[in-house]
Amino acid sequence: MNKPLAYVEKNTYGKIRLHANESPYNNLPLLLKRAQSSLTSLRINEYPSLNATSIKEKLGRKLGLQPSSLIIGNGSDELITLVMQSMCEPHDKVVTHAPTFSQYAWNASLLQLDLIEVKDKPGFEINVRGLIDACQSYSPKLLILCTPNNPTGSLLSKAQLLEIIEQTSCFIMVDEAYFDFVDQDYQELVLSSSRMISLRTFSKAYGCAGIRFGYGIGQMEVIEKLNQSRQPYNVNAITQVLAQVLLDEEELIQNQVKQMLANKEKIIKVLKEIGCTLAPSTANFIFFTHPHMDELESKLFDAGFAIKSFASNPLTSGYARMSIPDEDACPMLIQALKGEHT
Repeated sequence: MNKPLAYVEKNTYGKIRLHANESPYNNLPLLLKRAQSSLTSLRINEYPSLNATSIKEKLGRKLGLQPSSLIIGNGSDELITLVMQSMCEPHDKVVTHAPTFSQYAWNASLLQLDLIEVKDKPGFEINVRGLIDACQSYSPKLLILCTPNNPTGSLLSKAQLLEIIEQTSCFIMVDEAYFDFVDQDYQELVLSSSRMISLRTFSKAYGCAGIRFGYGIGQMEVIEKLNQSRQPYNVNAITQVLAQVLLDEEELIQNQVKQMLANKEKIIKVLKEIGCTLAPSTANFIFFTHPHMDELESKLFDAGFAIKSFASNPLTSGYARMSIPDEDACPMLIQALKGEHT
C-alpha cells in the first residue's frame, strides 16, 4: 500500500531517492556561482517582481513567445490548482485518464469537483477514444491530460492531441512536466486554441524541485483569466534569479537528460532480465511490476534505494515507479537488482 507522506519522508532519509521523479543532479553549486552577483544585489526586504517580469521575458525569448503568453508559478503544482479553480465551479465535471498524477483527484476533492476517470487501455495506453466519448457524454468544464503521463510514462502523439482538440469543446489542460525527456512538445497546438494551456516545470529535467518553479503556456486571453486568480508575489525573488541563470545552462541540462536516458536503458535491460514487466515509459522513470514486487521493493530499500509503490490503486496493483539515478548510483542499483535474483 502507499505509505503516508510523513512515513515515506522519514524512512527515505539517507536513501538514494528514486521514489519522487526528481533529477539525481544537484546543480545548486553551479547556480550559486553563476548567480552570485545577482543574488548579492537582491533586496530581500522588498517584495519580488509582482508578475515575474524578467524571468518571463527571458523564458519567452527561449521559447519564441511573448511574455503575455506565459504565467509563472510556485512549481507547476500551483498552476494545476490555479487552472482547476479558474476554469471550474463547485460540482462541475472534470475528465482525465487513469491512472495518472494523484494531485488532479486531490484538487478535485478539495474544490468539490466531479472527477470522471477514463481507464487506460491494456498496457497503460491512454484511451483517446474513451476520453473523447466522456467529454461528449458528460460535457465537463475541464479535460486534464498528463503526457508523458505520471506514473506510467505513456505519451500522446500530436495527432492524438489534435483529435482530442477537434472532437471536444471543454477547456484542456496539458501537464507537460516531463516534456524535456521526449522529442516533441505541444506548444504550437496549445497556442492555436483559446481553450488550452500547457504546464511545465523546472523540477524534473532542470533538477530544481527545491526552488519550486513552473510555468504555463497559453493564448493571452487564457493567461489573463488565470492571472485574475493568481496570488500576488507567488514566486520568490531567489527562485526568480536562479531560474533565469538556469536558462543559460541549456547544454548542461541536455547532457544530464542524455545521461539519465542512457542510465535508464541499462536499468530496463536488467529489469527485464530479472523477470519484470515494464510499461513503455518515455520519461525519466520506469513503471514496472514483478511477480514478487513487495519482496523486491523491500530488498531494494535495504540496499539503499527508495522506490514508489502503487499497490494501493486497483489500476496499478503490483506496480512500482523508479526514477533514474546518476552514473555513480546506477551501477549500485544494477548490482542490487541482480543480487536479489541471481
